[in-house]
This record gives sequence, structure tokens and C-alpha cells, in this order.
Amino acid sequence: MSTPVAQSSGGAPDVRARLNLNPSQWGVRAIAEIAVAVALAVALSLLAQAFPLRMPQGGSFGLEMLPILFIAVRRGVLPGVVAGALFGLLQLSGMAGAPYVYHTLQAALDYPLAFAGLGLAGLVPVGLLSGARGWTRLAAAVAVGSGARFACHFLSGLIFFAEYAPAWEAPWLYSITYNLL
Repeated sequence: MSTPVAQSSGGAPDVRARLNLNPSQWGVRAIAEIAVAVALAVALSLLAQAFPLRMPQGGSFGLEMLPILFIAVRRGVLPGVVAGALFGLLQLSGMAGAPYVYHTLQAALDYPLAFAGLGLAGLVPVGLLSGARGWTRLAAAVAVGSGARFACHFLSGLIFFAEYAPAWEAPWLYSITYNLL
């Protein structure tokens, strides 16, 4: 069962309930779901490594963010952030792929912080997926989480990899195009 969304007096969902800030109330099932999601993300990352589609300065296309988004939508923001940060640390350690580390801050931005940003998808209360409204909210949740991850990768690219931008292209535009590919 998903974390219940508390209703305020006006009937609107309470965003504080989606934050799910008290780990002592998560329970064994929630912690087990986080562990399974992180393990599945690692397996998907290793599967992506088997079919190398790597970019020159690191990065690849993979489905590893799906289990983390699932946890964020199902359990809330903090469980999603914890799952994402754990997976990012596993990637950074080399257990879930080969990390590309240029600088300490770049490593933090590209791995634990970027995947922790996926947990922000939990801010959007999705509810049941019956009808267009549920699917629209799910798409909004995925957009919020993916946008947070993209923001981390964009900043990393702008700060640390601007030197790789061609002379005719602005570094911010290079970072955007590189990270959208």
C-alpha cells in the first residue's frame, strides 16, 4: 500500500504527507521496497553497461531511474531521495558501472545528488492511474524527478566540462545538448 496522502480541511492533498520525513514510520515493507528498487536499478545499470552506449565525458542511456521513480511516487519524497542517493553512491563506488570522476564536486553532482533528485517526483500526488488525470499526474511526477536529475547534470557540465564545448557553442548550450542526448 502506498503512503497515504493526508487530506487538508479543504479536501486538497497535503504536500507534507508526501514528504514522508519520519523514517521510523516507514516500516519493514517500505525499507525492503527501497532495497529491492536499488538492487533493480543496479541490475538495470549493469545491463546498460553490457550494451555500451557511452558518451565521451561519461554518461549513458539506461533504465536505472525507473525503480527510483517508482519508490518516489509510491512512498514519497524522502524514501525516493534515499533510494536515489544510495544508488548514486553505488554507481560512484563502481559497483553499478564505471564512474567518470573529474572532480569531487562533479562526482557528487553527477551521482548521489542527481539520482537523489529523482526522489522529488514524490512531491506530485499521483493517486490511482485510472483515467487521464492519473496518467497526467504520473507524467508530471516523472518530469519533476527527471528535471531535478537533469539540473544536477547540467550544473556539472557547465562547471566542469565547459572546456569541451566547441568554440562556436556557448558552454551552457553545450551542457544542455550533451545532457539531453
